[in-house]
Amino acid sequence: MEYVHVGALLLGIGAWLTYWKRKRAFDRTNEYGVERFPSYWRKLLSLAKETLIGASAFVLLSAGTLLVAFQYQDSWGGIILLPVYLYMLYLLL
Repeated sequence: MEYVHVGALLLGIGAWLTYWKRKRAFDRTNEYGVERFPSYWRKLLSLAKETLIGASAFVLLSAGTLLVAFQYQDSWGGIILLPVYLYMLYLLL
């Protein structure tokens, strides 16, 4: 499988995780915009789970973007990779 297909798959999974995280928060919100939890511990567990989902989504979206950008580095991928290269240069100096 090519890097483009793997990158697209990672982007799709990351987008789905982001959607799922936001839907979970929306489903807990009442008509006044306040999130409701049955108990304090449920709130802590829910927020911890959403943090893990959000971090996983960020990593998958970043990896997918980089895989696709490395595949098309000669055309438009260089624009996407420029901040990555500048950050790597900053770490080396």
